[in-house]
Amino acid sequence: MDRRNFFMKAFAAGGTVVAAHSAVTSVAKAQKWGGAPETTDHTVINDGHTGQWPHWPFEEIRIPYDQRFGKVKWPNDAKVCFYMYVTGEWSGHAEFPGTKAVYKRNLRLESETGQYEFNVGIHRALRLLAKHNIKVSFAPHTGMVERFPEIWREAVRNGHDITARTYTGVPTTEMSPADEKKEIQLVTKIIEKVTGKRPVGFNNPGGVCTDQTPHFLAEEGYLYMSGLKGDDLPYGIKARNGKVIMVVGSRHTTTNDNALFGERADRGPREALQFMKDTFNAYYKLAHEEWPQAMNYGIHPQKGCMPERIGFNDEFLGYIRQFKDVWFARYDELAEYWLKNYINV
Repeated sequence: MDRRNFFMKAFAAGGTVVAAHSAVTSVAKAQKWGGAPETTDHTVINDGHTGQWPHWPFEEIRIPYDQRFGKVKWPNDAKVCFYMYVTGEWSGHAEFPGTKAVYKRNLRLESETGQYEFNVGIHRALRLLAKHNIKVSFAPHTGMVERFPEIWREAVRNGHDITARTYTGVPTTEMSPADEKKEIQLVTKIIEKVTGKRPVGFNNPGGVCTDQTPHFLAEEGYLYMSGLKGDDLPYGIKARNGKVIMVVGSRHTTTNDNALFGERADRGPREALQFMKDTFNAYYKLAHEEWPQAMNYGIHPQKGCMPERIGFNDEFLGYIRQFKDVWFARYDELAEYWLKNYINV
């Protein structure tokens, strides 16, 4: 039985969704796929990769810091590019960790996250975005694209971009290179079939990346990927087929509702609003001191679209909308702009 059929059967029978990857996971964890050989000293190792950084597996194209002043520009001379993502996740069956409970499956947590997201959260997010006329890049687990096709067709009709992710939310770092390539091909076909539009961006769950991910994406005709955090601005990775894969969404560790309302930073809506206003103001100020900035923001509907938090998002987006020199871009629009103006020149 293939993973897609297993996933659909799991919903009906109550099986464990993530078990579909267990076979490749056990193999992948027992092997080291590419990268630098492990060492306990600081000896320089020739691992076959080229580039500026020791053992870094990609050759990158970016503008050096001191050359960005006066060179980086956004459309209409905007000072900040504000680009958003909204997730659509279901991460399998939650379990009670470390308990003696006979029934291990945590149905409360499953309903609080996955069920709430698709029953209420995403619909509320779509209404919020329509109110502020902001187009974003949605990043659903592709199994949920297949499970709830009308949500994503509506998103595309409303002008949003759909970023591909893995089918069940298991990252490709738990797969062999051959399985990672098959996974990318699978999710590409599903999204195109459901929405009528082939995806151009890929976001590995957890933002992780293997040393083969950009190459496989280039082979499948992708424009961009997200997850790597090496810069404030977009940059390119040279794939082995000669194509450049754009990296966007580089610095967003603190500017999403998982960080704002998660266990490590459980703020109230007023505190979160002030934090995000201060954060945007910092980007805006820096744009006048250095070069135009790119600010990323993310919503996980099971967290940021609850009644006590949707108002925070409403006020925050309304605050940014007051600024006339902000470019609201989707991931694909930002990637295309950077590729055209700073790489393919």
